[in-house]
Amino acid sequence: MAKQIQKFLLISIDCWRYDALSRTNPNFNTPKFDLLTQGFSLADRFFVAAPATRPSHVSLFTGLYPFEHGLYGQTYLKMFGGVQNLFQLFEAEGYHVFGRSERSEVFRFLDFESYITARDSQAKSQHLGSLEEIIESLTTPADQPKFSFLHFWYTHGGYGLSGVRNAPNLGAMVKAGQTEEALRYYYAAVTHIQEFLLVEILKLLDLDQWAIFIFGDHGEGFDTEVMAHGDVLHQNVARVPLLANIPDVDQISFPADQPVSMIDLFPTVTYLAGIETDYNGYGQNWLDSSEQTSQQNRWVLTELDSLYGVGFLKASNLEMPRHRVTSRVAVDGEELPRDPNGRRMWSVTDGDVFYREDELSGHWVLRSITDGKDLDCPDPQLYRNHYEDLLIGSNYQRLSMQDSTEEEEQILEDRLRDLGYIE
Repeated sequence: MAKQIQKFLLISIDCWRYDALSRTNPNFNTPKFDLLTQGFSLADRFFVAAPATRPSHVSLFTGLYPFEHGLYGQTYLKMFGGVQNLFQLFEAEGYHVFGRSERSEVFRFLDFESYITARDSQAKSQHLGSLEEIIESLTTPADQPKFSFLHFWYTHGGYGLSGVRNAPNLGAMVKAGQTEEALRYYYAAVTHIQEFLLVEILKLLDLDQWAIFIFGDHGEGFDTEVMAHGDVLHQNVARVPLLANIPDVDQISFPADQPVSMIDLFPTVTYLAGIETDYNGYGQNWLDSSEQTSQQNRWVLTELDSLYGVGFLKASNLEMPRHRVTSRVAVDGEELPRDPNGRRMWSVTDGDVFYREDELSGHWVLRSITDGKDLDCPDPQLYRNHYEDLLIGSNYQRLSMQDSTEEEEQILEDRLRDLGYIE
């Protein structure tokens, strides 16, 4: 085992695509960032557990798939009760725990909400805010154990360049056939984060002391099938970069042709810190040689549930098959209807092929991870079996929804009233 790590930094770049990195795209130019991260390991086939910010981060901090932790989509829903998360575990071990986000409200009502605040509380536009508070929290006191999380939103390309006045609508550009031009705007936003934000942070840290993980919470489509994320599972959304620096570990032996998953960060990080947990999920510790062997023939899952809609506080919260619960099913005893345009999708991948299925329509697709081309699929049941194996084999089937707070109930009720579902 590597020595017990005292300092951790997890950096999430919203909508960070696999090709928005110089190591994967020779036309991507970030010399300062590349210099500082030249010793970082790259997980070439890293996949998120969900194509939306909230469920993806819940999977990050719990090591569980969405069907296990109970939060499927981007709506303000709650996790199942009794799920441990990294913030609580590290705080209990005496670490200074803090998180900063350019869109901290997306973490509302989650069990770790209190740990994540705005990047700069004084800034009207967070992407223009100061880094001073973040840097101070990371660097002082120098000898204090730290568990820290940063979340950058500027790359949220489906909405144009977040916070930029008169920014182009990237979705409209793709729809008009200007995909390459839209991608250039998006690459510019990623470059800004890497070269002008992360560089300012990383250059002040002693990489011999800090375990640092930089990753996308999901990607972005920029494809005729899907422009953004959250409504269709797509290989451009599910596969994202992961860069990792671990003191005393030259290079992590990520498998070249096997998948690694967002849920793997939980067992890896707790292992590095020497924190004992009762974790019994599908996540695999990247530094455990026995688990490296078990990577062979591994299939990892990405899930999407938008039966209530993709946005926040949509009305159609309902109980799902296989003990899946999205949220409360009724307000004042009145059951809420499904969104007729909603979807329930899942995908599995072995790092080579990507299989996606829509549960409601039964439509499926099989395609190559490397080039995105559709492949022949004589027997979809083979991939359904992989999915069913994950459902059946989970050790978290008996978790149940937490009770709502008065604040949550009031906000939900007000939103439903605004939508016309209740009087």
